[in-house]
Amino acid sequence: MPHFSKISLALCLVFILGGLSYLPRWKKKNAHATISYDVSGYYIYLPAIFIYKDIKKMAFKDKIHEKYKNSSHSYETSSLPNGNVVTQYSIGQSVSFLPFFLIADFLATPLGYERDGYSLPYQAGVHWGSVLIAFLGLYYLRKNLLEYFSDKVTAATILLIVLATNYFNYVTMDAAMSHNYLFTLTSLLIWNTIQFYKNPNLKRSCFIGLIIGLAALTRPTEIVLAFIPLFWGLTLSIPKIKERYSFLKEQRVKIIAAILITSAIGSIQLMYWKYVGDSWLIYSYGENGFDWFHPHVKNGTISFRKGWLVYTPIMFFSLIGLARMILKKQSLGLYIFFHFMIVFYLTFAWSCWWYGGSLGQRALVQSYAILAFPFAYFLQWSSKKKIRWIPVTLLSLFFIYYNVWLHHQAHRGNMLDAENMSPKYFKKIFLKWEKNKDDLKYLDHDEEFIGERKNINRIYFNDFEKDTTIQNSGIENINGNNGYHIPIKTDLNGFFSVPFTNNNAKWLRVGGTFKNIHKEWNVWNMTQIILRFKNKDQVVKFKLIRINRILDDFETRTIFMDSEIPHEKLTDIEIVFWSGLAQYPILVDDLYMEVFQ
Repeated sequence: MPHFSKISLALCLVFILGGLSYLPRWKKKNAHATISYDVSGYYIYLPAIFIYKDIKKMAFKDKIHEKYKNSSHSYETSSLPNGNVVTQYSIGQSVSFLPFFLIADFLATPLGYERDGYSLPYQAGVHWGSVLIAFLGLYYLRKNLLEYFSDKVTAATILLIVLATNYFNYVTMDAAMSHNYLFTLTSLLIWNTIQFYKNPNLKRSCFIGLIIGLAALTRPTEIVLAFIPLFWGLTLSIPKIKERYSFLKEQRVKIIAAILITSAIGSIQLMYWKYVGDSWLIYSYGENGFDWFHPHVKNGTISFRKGWLVYTPIMFFSLIGLARMILKKQSLGLYIFFHFMIVFYLTFAWSCWWYGGSLGQRALVQSYAILAFPFAYFLQWSSKKKIRWIPVTLLSLFFIYYNVWLHHQAHRGNMLDAENMSPKYFKKIFLKWEKNKDDLKYLDHDEEFIGERKNINRIYFNDFEKDTTIQNSGIENINGNNGYHIPIKTDLNGFFSVPFTNNNAKWLRVGGTFKNIHKEWNVWNMTQIILRFKNKDQVVKFKLIRINRILDDFETRTIFMDSEIPHEKLTDIEIVFWSGLAQYPILVDDLYMEVFQ
C-alpha cells in the first residue's frame, strides 16, 4: 500500500527545487541576492563576530553595502549614545544560520572567493541551508498530522500548504527569511510536545526549552509558542484541567529545566545589548511599535494591499475547519483557536502591519504549522461526500494556479507592487500574464473611463513653444523647440489652469507626452502629476499619478488619467507637478485637458 504522505513530500521536494531553479537568489547580485534587505540584517552578526571582529562598531558594513548593494540603503543598524551601533534585528536567525555560515567560511578561500561574509559561498550556504531547514519542517509536519489524520488527508494537506500558499515563497525564493525557520521550529515543538505527553523525559523537555528559546530569540513575539507544551490538546473540563495540572506538577523538574534553557538562550540578546549599548534592554525598531488598541485587522486580513486572505485564500479552508472543530468540541480545535487569536492580534497590532515588501502576510507563515491541523480537518470532512470534495478539489486547483501566478508576478513578471497595491490595480492585472505599463497608474489613481468617449471638448492645450521662462534640464525636446522641464526637488510647480464651470460633461481627461533620462524606483521620490478641481482657492477634488511608475530609462510615452467631474461648484481646473524629492528631471510636452461624456 503506497504511503501517500511520503509521495507528497517527494513532490514537494521537486516543486521546491523547481522554485529554486526559477529564481536562484544565491547567484543574484545586489538587492536580489539571498543576503539582502532583512536577511542581511538577520545575518550581520556572523561576519561581525567571526570575520571582522567588530560587533560594536560594525565599521565594515558601509564598505560591504557599497560593494554588494544588498539594499536600497544601509538600515540594518542604528547609532547608540555611547558611539556604538545596534542591529535592528534579534540575533536568533544568526544563531540558526551559524552552521551554514561556518561551512561557507571554511570553504570560501580554498574555492577562490573572498572571505568577506558576502561572496558566493556565503550566499549559497545560507540559502541551501535554509532549504534544508524547510524540508525538516515539512518532515515533522507530516509526522504531526499523522498523529490525528489519515495518510491521504496528510498528503493533501502538505501539498496544498506548499503549492497554494505563500509558504512556497518562504521555502524557495526567500527561504532565508525567519518564517521558514519558525515554521520548522513550530513543527518540531508540536512533535516533541506530543511525544512528551506520551513519554515525559528530561531530554525531551530540554529540547522543548531549546526550541522555544531559539524561536523567541529569532522573533520575540514567538514566546507565545510556550503555550503549546502547556495546553496542547487540553479539553476544557474540570477533570481534564485537574489531570493536566497534576501531570505538569509531577513533571515540574523537567519543566523548570525547559524554562532555564529558554531563559539562557533568550539571555544571548540581553548580553549583546549590554555589551554594545551598556543597557540590558534596547529598543532597536525605531518608530515602529505596537498599536495595541487599534490593531490593523481589516487591512491585514482582506485589503488588496497585503490582506492575508486575498493573497492566500486557500486558508479559508483552515478557518472553516477550525470553526467545525470548535462546533464539534474538539479539544485540539479549542487550543488552536486560542493560540491563533493571540498570534493574529500580535501580528496585526504591529504598526507596520504590511511587513514591507513581502508576498502576502509573511508574518503568519510560521502559523501554518498549527493551522495545518484545522486545514486537514476540513479536507477530511469535505472528502466524505462527493458534493463537497468535488468543489473543494476544483477550488484547490484554482488556488494553486492563482498562487503560481502571484509568485511569478512578485519575482519575474514584476506586476505585483508588494507595498503599494491598490484595489483598482489588482483588479486590472488579476490573472494576467502580460504586463501593460499603463496599468501602473492605477496604483495611485482609482478612476477609469471604460467605453466610447463622446462629445470630446479640448479645453486646454500647451505645447510650451512660446514659453520663454522654462529652464532646460538637459533632456532633448520631444516635439518642436520647447517643453516643460519639471524641476527636481521642488514641491508644487507648474500650475497650468483653465477656467471651468460645470456643464453637461461628466468626465475629464488630462494627459501629455513625457520623457525622462533615468527611472526613479523609490516611490516616495517619484514626480507626480496632480489634477485639481477648484472653487476659487478651495480644492474640491484632486487626483494624481506618479509618472516614474510608467517611464523607464530614456523613454518617451503618452500618459493620461481620467476623472469624474465633481458635482460641486467649480471655477477652474488645474494641473500641477510635485517633485519635492525627485532625483531626476522629467520633460512634458503637449499637455492637455479634455472634457467628455
